[in-house]
Amino acid sequence: MSEEKIEYIQWYPGHMAKANREIKEKLKLINVVIEVVDARLPLSSKNPEINQYTWNKQHILLLNKSDLADPEVSLLWMDWFKKNTDIQKVVLFDAFDRRMKTDLVRTIHELNIKEKAQVKCLVCGIPNVGKSTVINSLIGKKKTQIGNKPGVTKGQQWLSTPDHLMLLDTPGILWPKFDDPLVGLHLAWLGSIKDTIYEKENIAADLLKYLLVYYPDELEAIYKIEIEGKNLPEVFDAIAKSRGLLIKGGEYDYARTSVLILNDFKNGRIGRITLERPNNNF
Repeated sequence: MSEEKIEYIQWYPGHMAKANREIKEKLKLINVVIEVVDARLPLSSKNPEINQYTWNKQHILLLNKSDLADPEVSLLWMDWFKKNTDIQKVVLFDAFDRRMKTDLVRTIHELNIKEKAQVKCLVCGIPNVGKSTVINSLIGKKKTQIGNKPGVTKGQQWLSTPDHLMLLDTPGILWPKFDDPLVGLHLAWLGSIKDTIYEKENIAADLLKYLLVYYPDELEAIYKIEIEGKNLPEVFDAIAKSRGLLIKGGEYDYARTSVLILNDFKNGRIGRITLERPNNNF
């Protein structure tokens, strides 16, 4: 296992361009835009092109999966967005927290400046940030398909809630080109990019590099390893050894170890981790 340069990743399938056009056609119906990002990577998971949906709308930025993110860094991000953007509301959210759901519903109605009896909301964001889970939480039962991979939501649909909201669920949309290679790397960590277009060993190594700097204790706890005195390849080897991930001949299985590390992060098993910080994203 060797340290690698950051892999340059791009992914913008044709259905995303189509979905973008279809959203624009419905914008005149929308009162409030709920933009969902992942609280663990709030800047990288924020599609800059969504600004074209929000320029004359009430705008909520929902830092979703906040239960998986580092709570102290989440507060820093909330402050950063409030100071550096024109977004009306920045909200930490966990779709399984009833109090947070109640607070979000109240916030939406407070932004209903046209005083519509039923508030029409666009729910949008990149793939795999949990849009469908957010919608199911607001509805109170499962209405949309969810999954921890990009592309689960295929088309648009209107859904009503008991709290007088109409929610437009939309497919996850990326933007045509990531100018910063770090963004593509970050989105690969989240599972927002199709995992067949990049080398998992390179992506996992870059993730491990970050975790060694900011969350070494969490790594030691989950993988039952000692990190002190080890470099990146040696830590990778230690994880493979600890989990018995070997191939014929007793060599370490780097392919399976890479998948293990990436899945453990995506599913929150390593701990409450945020992978970028305001003004110091990597």
